[in-house]
Amino acid sequence: MHSNRCTIRCPHCRERAVTMTSRELSTLVREIYFQCMGIECGHRFVAHLGIVRTLVPSMTPRDDVALPIVERRANDIIVARTPSDATPARDYTSPASPTPAPLPPAPPALN
Repeated sequence: MHSNRCTIRCPHCRERAVTMTSRELSTLVREIYFQCMGIECGHRFVAHLGIVRTLVPSMTPRDDVALPIVERRANDIIVARTPSDATPARDYTSPASPTPAPLPPAPPALN
């Protein structure tokens, strides 16, 4: 199971640092407060998270959000899906279907 908490490494001891809280500075920027989990370090620091570009356009765009739409770059991270969290990929080349496709039948129960 994955945590919803954002984690990075402490710039001093390189141990894991976890998000304590955050606040929205603007539509595209968040200020995040971190605490190092290193017992001997305990560093607390603030970082900014900013949205910088669009890979797949929003299906509900806002007029006040201006982000460049760019092609995928070689260094873009592609997250591999596992069977437990896989959902069908959205087809952005055709209009959205008004009703979702039916689910396949459930597999037989194991005894």
